Amino acid sequence: MWIKICGVTRTEDVATIVLSGADAIGFNFFPSSKRYVSNSIARALAETARQSAVDLPLVDLVGVFVNAEATAIRTSVQEVGLSLIQLHGDESVEQVSEIHRLCPDIPIVRAFRVDPRNIEHTLNDIDRLTAAVPLAAILLDAFVIGEYGGTGRPVDLSLLERYPRQQRPPLILAGGLTPENLALGVECAIVWGIDTASGVESSPGIKDSARVYEFVNAARAATSDSGRLIHNARIGKPPSII
Repeated sequence: MWIKICGVTRTEDVATIVLSGADAIGFNFFPSSKRYVSNSIARALAETARQSAVDLPLVDLVGVFVNAEATAIRTSVQEVGLSLIQLHGDESVEQVSEIHRLCPDIPIVRAFRVDPRNIEHTLNDIDRLTAAVPLAAILLDAFVIGEYGGTGRPVDLSLLERYPRQQRPPLILAGGLTPENLALGVECAIVWGIDTASGVESSPGIKDSARVYEFVNAARAATSDSGRLIHNARIGKPPSII
């Protein structure tokens, strides 16, 4: 199970996440977010992650963007040393294609906010995008009007029944996941990874170290006997070798 802790803003939280055994750290570059970080702050956080992982696998360093210009995303990738791009806005197929063109070696995760009234529309959008752009994974988050993630709202899991992994990219589940409720999501056979921000926080952008460890341990325990995914799998690898 690939585990990402998102919305990180402090160096002490980076060290905690690395030592907890999580697989990825997310930096939010959306200026309107409560968890926003600039390139310079993210660069310092990324360096802390590298220093903290001396005897451990380096976590994936994920840049989360919302309707950002492709050139701005490329700048963040280069200045911070990001290993993964996560698009969490209303980016069109053409915009995602341009981002891939400018950052061809950086895997892209596309987030979709799931409105239970429009599941078929969401699946059609996923298929149209994946036919045009090679994606590392699809992330499902809860749909909240006017919000682009980090709301703590759960995803309607009915979509999971209609998302056969063999036909679509690996699936990451987000939306209100906490140490107490994540078992329901990770036990779904098609879920490749999980993503949380508010579920391990004491306030927006401030991680609770005990909650981080609880979340990672609960995820490992829930999937330890499943045989679906290798511990510490990295999203940059093709699904066939994960």
